[in-house]
Amino acid sequence: MKITIIGAGNIGGSMAIGLAVSGAVAPENITVTARHTTSLERFKEFGIRTSTDNVSAVADADVVFYAVKPWQMEEVLTQTAPALDYARQLVVCVSPVIVTGQLSAWLERDGALPGIAYVIPNTAIEIGESMSFISPVTATEEQTALLKDLFDKTGLSLVVGVDRMLAGTSLASCGIAYAMRYVSASIEGGLRLGFSREEVGGAVCQTVRGAVNLVEAKGFQPEHEIDRVCTPNGLTVRGLNAMENAGFSDAVIKGLTVVKTPRKHRIVVKVGSTVLTRPNGELDTTRVSSIVDQIVTLRRQGYEVILVTSGAVACGRAVISEDRKLNDVQQRQLYSAIGQVRLMDLYYKLFQAYEITVGQVLTMKKNFEEGQEYSNQKSCMEVMLQGNVLPVVNENDTVSITELMFTDNDELSGLVAGMVEAEALVILTNVDGVYDGSPDDPASKIIPRILPGEDLKNRISAKKSSIGRGGMLSKYHVASQLSEQGIRVIIANGSRENILPEVLNNPARTPHTEFVPAAIHQD
Repeated sequence: MKITIIGAGNIGGSMAIGLAVSGAVAPENITVTARHTTSLERFKEFGIRTSTDNVSAVADADVVFYAVKPWQMEEVLTQTAPALDYARQLVVCVSPVIVTGQLSAWLERDGALPGIAYVIPNTAIEIGESMSFISPVTATEEQTALLKDLFDKTGLSLVVGVDRMLAGTSLASCGIAYAMRYVSASIEGGLRLGFSREEVGGAVCQTVRGAVNLVEAKGFQPEHEIDRVCTPNGLTVRGLNAMENAGFSDAVIKGLTVVKTPRKHRIVVKVGSTVLTRPNGELDTTRVSSIVDQIVTLRRQGYEVILVTSGAVACGRAVISEDRKLNDVQQRQLYSAIGQVRLMDLYYKLFQAYEITVGQVLTMKKNFEEGQEYSNQKSCMEVMLQGNVLPVVNENDTVSITELMFTDNDELSGLVAGMVEAEALVILTNVDGVYDGSPDDPASKIIPRILPGEDLKNRISAKKSSIGRGGMLSKYHVASQLSEQGIRVIIANGSRENILPEVLNNPARTPHTEFVPAAIHQD
């Protein structure tokens, strides 16, 4: 049997090594793919085959595992589906958050589907100690049995319905991290008791190993084994009471059952002046209305949205003509003071039509320095989000001047995204993304994906629009910094119809540039 694993990251790589080391599959019959050869070096010592070509790698396999990040899944599946033999091959998704409807839509070909299943192992598969959950979708009983046989050789596997895959992920795939947290805390406790790191590491691991083996041998009755250790008023009882008073058991149960609470994806959307204004510099209310409609769609899909918006100066410019007696800073202050009221009134009315309440957050650069103002600002936004209020953020241009100003709202949106620990920042501008040359040059192409540490700033135009303070170089710097913090950044064209839902839900079919976050980068 030959298998291909698309994705050489933490779980895909561990699967490849675990299947090879356990003898479940001969190493020469395993192929692992990644975008770059540097990600594949570690598999050589195991005799595992590697490739940077997904299409050719899937053609000869009996089972193809897709172990890429959820937002990469559509692109990779649609890229490789034409090379799959649906009558012969089994397709396995290693991501429980990709729903069956999405898999079917991406794989459907002339009304036909291949055998499809989910498999969620944990990283202990690398040493043959995984707990893996398997769920067939269109896979046959024979194909499901084949998967169970494979993963039983790398630890223990359990076949469950699709409706229990997320629960299985929480219990085992996430659960291994929860167990590690107990081990980590125990080691820290041992150090405080006076043991060396070498001594306490071995002691804690052997204690946990003994507890696991004991509960398995005695029939899964941990409370009975706890009672055997406890002496009335003894040290064990005192320790258990201290843990329970700190919420130990409740914390573990809450951690495991958080899967039952629908997860909201928190994103920051930044809309620039070039998107919101007409060529004459006045606010484009039709575009503002479209952006509001799109944000409403995202909220209905489960996203928490914080909107960072330009446009106050444009609103003010439409009301009062330029006063030549004022300098540039004074004119901007005047426009902003008048325009911010009109801008928020427009957002309020547009969102209120959907029964969504908005709240205004006017901020300054100094508010993002560590201290009480930063804490108050963060707390305010958290309270708004918890109350289902949509924060609308802008710089307080009436008091922010010269050195007190943000470079532009790109910088502001990046600081907001970091402060609220957003999953992603979407920057809407007047071009489709970052180009490898001038956007005005027909020969220039969009760079679809920028990896952590990839330095492209010398290829990006420093040109700025006549309306906004920013430019693509500013967006590039903000996005690069955020990606290093583990936050995904998308730059897309705000004038495209329905751009926000499309770029988030159908990225493979929507022009944009994505800055891949360093903390979760996976080939």
